[in-house]
Amino acid sequence: MAKQDEQRLLVKIANLYYLEGRKQSDIAQLLSLSQSFVSRAISRCQKEGVVKISVIQPSNIFLNLEKGLEERYGLKQAIVVDTEEDASEHTIKRAIGSAAAHYLETRLRPKDLVGVSSWSTTIRAMVDEVHTQNLKASGVIQLLGGVGPNGNVQATILTQTLAQRLNCESWLLPSQSIEGSTEEKNRLIASKDVSDVISRFDDVDIAIVGIGILEPSQLLKTSGNYYHEDMLNVLASRGAVGDICLHYYDKEGRAVLQEDEDPVIGMDLDKIRKCPNVVALAGGIEKIAAIKGALTGKYIDILITDYPTARMLVKE
Repeated sequence: MAKQDEQRLLVKIANLYYLEGRKQSDIAQLLSLSQSFVSRAISRCQKEGVVKISVIQPSNIFLNLEKGLEERYGLKQAIVVDTEEDASEHTIKRAIGSAAAHYLETRLRPKDLVGVSSWSTTIRAMVDEVHTQNLKASGVIQLLGGVGPNGNVQATILTQTLAQRLNCESWLLPSQSIEGSTEEKNRLIASKDVSDVISRFDDVDIAIVGIGILEPSQLLKTSGNYYHEDMLNVLASRGAVGDICLHYYDKEGRAVLQEDEDPVIGMDLDKIRKCPNVVALAGGIEKIAAIKGALTGKYIDILITDYPTARMLVKE
């Protein structure tokens, strides 16, 4: 077959397949060819430049930036949401929450046990956006004590609401996040109600976490689940830059408190690192150091953040 004859056939097959939308089996029948011949011809069309496929990337989609984050920090996936440079904290949280809801809706499998670090307004924004009726998980488990010393039960409600929207049961952690002492923490961990929940941490398939900074969020201040000045000074003196589940780490991602110093009841940093899919929801320039410390510590598999923050993380 002459080269021009080959090209003529390739172009014809390409037109039928790409422009007219014909199936390979229909093309084979129409041109009296084998289906395997048609399949090979379609592959040749791209290799030999008969067909060129281009992806039109909208200006508010940041694939190159996402790839840069993935390659630099070894992430499975980075999701960068479109926000203005001067966007409010509320706007950033809503945008990240919406993207996280979409990630969960498309990624979730019926067998998945979902862990949630529920003292987070960004995670609350995600839960508000989860509406698909067909979602199903095996369960939702609370990764951080959900009762505030001020009687605040927002974290418990958040966990239960997410479980309802994922059509599954919930496991609540019946304790404060920060106990009064490590002795009180150990006593509670030994109790059946708390130990039953903690024993399931190793089975979590997807952990959805926020990333905090040294200064407690308004949500934590309202609940009472935060360290006061003396302890914050200790954390700062040891180089703490951020926390996951109220376990603080330095810029290298190393825990700054020893186990016998840490009064927090929640999924610890070692278990977070071992969890197969940790989805971190965090944005805002003030969290750059905290996010970078978590990335350096290899606690995060999927990062959902805003454009200005992502750009800074790549430059850092």
